[in-house]
Amino acid sequence: MITRKIFILIIVFISFASSSFAQAAAGDKTNVGKILNYYLDIKNALINDDGTTAKIKANELYYLLSTDPDKGMTNKQARVLADALEPLLHNTKGIGETVFEDEQRRYFSQLTLGLYGLLKGTKMNYPKLYLQYSPLNNAYWLSETQVIKNPYYNYKEWATTGKTTEVLAAR
Repeated sequence: MITRKIFILIIVFISFASSSFAQAAAGDKTNVGKILNYYLDIKNALINDDGTTAKIKANELYYLLSTDPDKGMTNKQARVLADALEPLLHNTKGIGETVFEDEQRRYFSQLTLGLYGLLKGTKMNYPKLYLQYSPLNNAYWLSETQVIKNPYYNYKEWATTGKTTEVLAAR
């Protein structure tokens, strides 16, 4: 029993530490880095067909977007966020309401477009990102690596189907 509790505590600590490290790597004092990291967590969960993790991360992102999304932003950046906020909230909520990956992926494609617009419009700090495209379902995703790992399909034949359409330089 104690061993199981210790194991769970270690897992929680590792998850928290890796998330904190990723947020620090985003390198800014705004919530845009946190928003991006939650998005990447959702994307990686979908790559792994892990609807439970995608749901948890989406609910964490929803909470952040609902409470203090414009932390540290200028007025101009906050206006860009305000324009993108409703679709971001809607799609994040949709992902967070189910553990079924196919349903989550429908919302994820729209979440991607909203986040892409937010990053481009605010010109906030973020690591080098790749906008990637899945021709099989006409949908985009943002990735922190150039390697194609399609979050819309986890099947071996399709997991690497896609292409990079734009590189967003680190800011």
